[in-house]
Amino acid sequence: MRKNTGKAKFNFVDFIIIALIVAVVAAGAYKLFFVNRNLAEQNGLIEYQVFIEKVRMPTVEGIIEGQPVRDVQTNIAMGEVISKEVSPYQEAVPTLDGRVVMADVPERYNVIITVASPAIVTDNNIMIGNKEIKIGGPISIKSNIFSVTGIFYGVTVK
Repeated sequence: MRKNTGKAKFNFVDFIIIALIVAVVAAGAYKLFFVNRNLAEQNGLIEYQVFIEKVRMPTVEGIIEGQPVRDVQTNIAMGEVISKEVSPYQEAVPTLDGRVVMADVPERYNVIITVASPAIVTDNNIMIGNKEIKIGGPISIKSNIFSVTGIFYGVTVK
């Protein structure tokens, strides 16, 4: 018969369970105190332009000044539309005499949307939430009326 001496023995499984609990608590503390702090430390105001090409008139009309926009994938607020510039979409078309000219495509438009947003501005990058703003990079934004994909066309730090 074994005597119960009251001493607890730790084995490898107990150690793994305790290590997992400590890791989960540490990850939660990191998320609570460091990741969410970045959203609170938005230290700048930026205006950025989004170039969208070859859209139809209902999309152009759906883009309204003062309308809030969000990122399509993460649903993070990306700012508020402050202006839009609309121009006809053009394609290269060959002529009968062998030249190539730019011609307007019926019922297709290019739009440049200017959006104002608070952002985290550092020496290395500009971020809105967890979305990095880089000229030439792709962006997909939406509102309650429209959803478009374009490229960052310009950024101005205010």
